[in-house]
Amino acid sequence: MRLNIGLAMLSLSLLSFAEDAEAQKTAQPLPPTNFGLVVPQPESELPKSETPPQQAVPKAKRPVEVRLEKSDDATWTLAGGWEMTDADRVVAEGGSLFSPAYDTSGWYNAVVPGTVLTTLVDAGVYPDPYYGLNNMAIPESLCRTEWWYRIRFDKPADVAGRRVWLNFEGINYRADVWLNGRKLGDIRGAFVEGLFDVTECFSDHNVLAVKIYPPYNPGIPHEQSKAAGRGPNGGQLCLDGPTFISSEGWDWIPGIRDRNIGIWQDVTLAYTGDVTLAYPQVVTDLPLPDTSSADVTVRMEMTNHAAVGRHVVLCGRIDGVTEFEYPVELAAGESRTVSVSPAEIPGLHLENPRLWWPNGYGDQAMYDLDLRVKCGGAESDVRRVRFGVREFSYELTADTPRGEEIRFEFQPTNDVRDGEPLFDTFHRRVVQQDVVVPALREGVDVSRLRRIGKDATSPYLVLRCNGVRIFCRGGNWGMDDGMKRVSRERLEPAFRLHREEGFNMVRNWTGESTEEIFYTLCDEYGMLVWNDFWISTEGSNLNVNDEDLFIENARQTVKRFRNHPSIAVWCPRNEGYATPTMAPRLERLIAGEDGTRFYSPNSRYMNLRTSGPWHYIDEKEYFAVQACGFTTELGSPSVPTAESMRKFIPESERWPISDTWYYHDLHFGLPEYCQAVDDLYGKAESLDDFCRKAQLINYDSHRAMLEAWNSRMWNSASGVLLWMSHPAWPSLEWQTYSWDFETHGSFYGCRKACEKLHVQANPHDGQVLVVNTTRNDCRRARVVVSRYTFDGKRLDGLSENVAVIAANGVTPVTVLQPLPGDPCHLLRLELFVEGKRVSVNDYLRSADRNFTALNGVAAPELKARLLESHDEAGSRCVRVEVANTASTTAVAVKFNIRKAESGEAVLPAYISEGYIHLLPGERRIVEAEFPAADDTVFSAEGYNFDRKTLLSL
Repeated sequence: MRLNIGLAMLSLSLLSFAEDAEAQKTAQPLPPTNFGLVVPQPESELPKSETPPQQAVPKAKRPVEVRLEKSDDATWTLAGGWEMTDADRVVAEGGSLFSPAYDTSGWYNAVVPGTVLTTLVDAGVYPDPYYGLNNMAIPESLCRTEWWYRIRFDKPADVAGRRVWLNFEGINYRADVWLNGRKLGDIRGAFVEGLFDVTECFSDHNVLAVKIYPPYNPGIPHEQSKAAGRGPNGGQLCLDGPTFISSEGWDWIPGIRDRNIGIWQDVTLAYTGDVTLAYPQVVTDLPLPDTSSADVTVRMEMTNHAAVGRHVVLCGRIDGVTEFEYPVELAAGESRTVSVSPAEIPGLHLENPRLWWPNGYGDQAMYDLDLRVKCGGAESDVRRVRFGVREFSYELTADTPRGEEIRFEFQPTNDVRDGEPLFDTFHRRVVQQDVVVPALREGVDVSRLRRIGKDATSPYLVLRCNGVRIFCRGGNWGMDDGMKRVSRERLEPAFRLHREEGFNMVRNWTGESTEEIFYTLCDEYGMLVWNDFWISTEGSNLNVNDEDLFIENARQTVKRFRNHPSIAVWCPRNEGYATPTMAPRLERLIAGEDGTRFYSPNSRYMNLRTSGPWHYIDEKEYFAVQACGFTTELGSPSVPTAESMRKFIPESERWPISDTWYYHDLHFGLPEYCQAVDDLYGKAESLDDFCRKAQLINYDSHRAMLEAWNSRMWNSASGVLLWMSHPAWPSLEWQTYSWDFETHGSFYGCRKACEKLHVQANPHDGQVLVVNTTRNDCRRARVVVSRYTFDGKRLDGLSENVAVIAANGVTPVTVLQPLPGDPCHLLRLELFVEGKRVSVNDYLRSADRNFTALNGVAAPELKARLLESHDEAGSRCVRVEVANTASTTAVAVKFNIRKAESGEAVLPAYISEGYIHLLPGERRIVEAEFPAADDTVFSAEGYNFDRKTLLSL
């Protein structure tokens, strides 16, 4: 008998939705299209499983160990010793939270930074929500409950004559903050800091208590199942933005039961003098197109908290070399913006600066700026900033106030004056289907704009960095992690994989990944950021209730993160315009608080191509129909390997496709995707068979999306972002690698298409092209085209010399004609530059797209030898030569590093080749980097052979 899970746990009272009358005031009439569910789903629609949810195993409470981690001379992070409980317990047990005798033995050891749910899962109250249907066993009451966090800590150092500041880098959704019995204030919204002067109530022994309130409108998640389908995307929680709106449930993530409430970012303690610095901004201005020098301007907010005036000196140092001092007079209680530039400090003019470039176009050079303010010779405050020397500009089409359409290069650093926006996005004109352009505001001096000639990219956005056109390729992050576990350790592998794929842009969809480490890793790995704020689809998802709260969260987000060189575009929402009342406020905010980047008022339509499709389609359609412009969303389903799926799907639910598959998001495009598996490769008979065949589809579909845009690079196409690249939890939909960082077919299809030097064949017209996404021409090149049977017989071939492969462009080579009869065969393209092979790209081709002939290809014999092995920084790096010694082709060969004894894949592993075809007698060099460990092996498996261990490492 199949088990119905979770109906009782979803019995929600709509009274909780109305518990705060203030929250029910809406800024505009609610669109009727997607209010979300107003009552729980009927039992018949809930996902079902023969395997019940795992039983949680409560853990004994650990001894409370307070840990204050020192980050500099006067700053500490409250990193350990937090406890958490629900507010009802506090009320029932009574007593003062601030009494040394207060009993917290019934509280949980809290995970900070973390969410309520991460603490409860860590404590064994609930099972891992990522496994099977475990999430259905976690009650929705978590997001309708108030919670208390508490920590006791001693004064870390003498504070004589110093001010003491307590800073919360991020809570969700609201918080009241108390220290030693005194209420410090509140924090509202997930993306603001909570900074409190605690000098008057700070003592030798301190008790900090934080009451977390849930969102006003947590909504009711739609539970995905075969019967219920994927359901609405989000719902009522959108009213409460700024928050993690997808945590109500989307078509790529289930409802997160606590809606990610909690102290989800660090809490720090700092000592300063009376004069403090805040929100420093570093602006780098290049005399484009010349990049041989840069002017650096430094701005910051400086505040004198004393009751008397202060004469202070601002001291700065860049990379320990460029030093400056700047005197400032501040009246009692005065706060103002101080700015220094090369006009005041000649040393801020840099000759031959190290530039920051997007991945593939150059290095990601960074500078360190130390700012110190001294008062009476004593250091009062310190700020440290990492920045990159770079300047963005944007090719755009717009109408002048007189109605003339112009194409110009928008250079915000030079063109934005006095914090005034240039564009009037309310007055927009349709120039072709689903594409509009804005007008320039009245009063804009059109004569000072840098006009450029219209070319095939018009009217679409083209992004430039340091004067160079950047062909943007990348993906969307819906959320970094469904439970907001966002340490460097957890996130860095994802960025490394993005770099390995050849991506250079990520989209922070509806701002779900707005935290310091996200932007820091984007800086380090060369990922441009398209940064949305916290509203989703116009005309479907609800607009926010409290626009003032939204604007304040946006303001702090811009001010906190604007020094990151990776952020390239600000955008108000997903797929739509901000409301008429909020749009002008956001435009002025970006112009005034940033002034160096483009504010795109819509993630589709405005100088952009519309988004989608998101389901599986014939790859020819991408080339013949879809590829044009700049698109922020284009996707296809992406089922991971069977090995990865076994980690989160119980055995009883693995085959045939079950509700557990549906619950893990396999909805959108499922009929077309599954039909393609059966039609192209033969009907799947098991989980392993389905996933094995799906990897060929994943590889081909993801390569095709990117190669289609490659084929029209600067010939109407300027950028493509896949929906999606990063999974927020164990998903079967829209990803280029799986949640455990296993790199399946989608990853290697992307990696192939995004090679810096890449040879490809268009499926719709036979055109062979070389794509060069570097800043350098290549000469003395040769393209070799061959077609083979699967027993290695060469059917035909040609070789073409290419005198010059132009930098940052596409070079046509030849046009292929179909083979007589066009049987199922392997098409191989090879690119040689100065005699060295730099790209090899294989396609499976068949006139009727029937590849079932692969099912009869005999298993190959593979051998391997270790060419090189060394360890560095906790990782092992190896080079392996793999040879196919058989008379048959090894089809879609996947390599892994595994533990010798268990056979478990070692992840994350960065392996240079995957899903490659090895012809009879062929040898290929494979490079791999993975966490150093004893007793590991190098393995291979493929479409026509089972897993083999090739080498001990």
